[in-house]
Amino acid sequence: RAIESQCYVVSAAQVGQHNPKRSSYGHALVVDPWGCVVAQCSDAVGIAVAEINLDLVAKVRQAIPVWNHRRTDLYGNLSPCWSASEQGPPEHPQYQFGQVTVQAAQVFYKSPLTIAFVNKMPVLPGHVLVAPIRPALRLADLSAEEVQDLFLVVQRAQVAAEKQFGASSSTIAVQDGPDAGRSIDHIHVHVLPRRPGDFARNDEVYVKLQEDKKNSRPKRSDEEMAAEAEQLRAHF
Repeated sequence: RAIESQCYVVSAAQVGQHNPKRSSYGHALVVDPWGCVVAQCSDAVGIAVAEINLDLVAKVRQAIPVWNHRRTDLYGNLSPCWSASEQGPPEHPQYQFGQVTVQAAQVFYKSPLTIAFVNKMPVLPGHVLVAPIRPALRLADLSAEEVQDLFLVVQRAQVAAEKQFGASSSTIAVQDGPDAGRSIDHIHVHVLPRRPGDFARNDEVYVKLQEDKKNSRPKRSDEEMAAEAEQLRAHF
């Protein structure tokens, strides 16, 4: 059960003779997410004490990403990261994203290696960004593990944004380097929910993305961004 649920399992146990036909073995124990017994009582009355290592939990969930294979069409799109009522990951009040700082209240999804957050100057309603937590300039600078995690989060962010903004399609774009139009010195992915007629010419979306460098679009307030992030969290 510890391996299946990717968490620590505390298994309490009875001990002693209950009646002539029934006795209990004891050996209450604590099992870590790898299935290793980290504390165990004897066959007598006792107490087992174990340290809960949250870094190990994160490592196991990254190594065996069972959440990424969850049948959300059958069981719902639950998130192991934080509940929808929380305002953001409590362990990080903010994240460095190139030249700018992303507040936790603007983050609507976080995995061990990646964050998805709302955009200060969206091209379209629901235009969100997904970026690795570790600073990196180019896609090639990421490890295979980081690349995998990045695009799995892109997939989840796309589903959430389309649901929230009533879209049935999305543009997914990576401007990998300044010559490709990137204005922030941190590799990231644009997720833009699309609806019929949002641009006269479909490819105009890339022109609008290029205009990021000119700061031609109005900037939203922190309060507006936090409110949108809270709405998106409800989809996880």
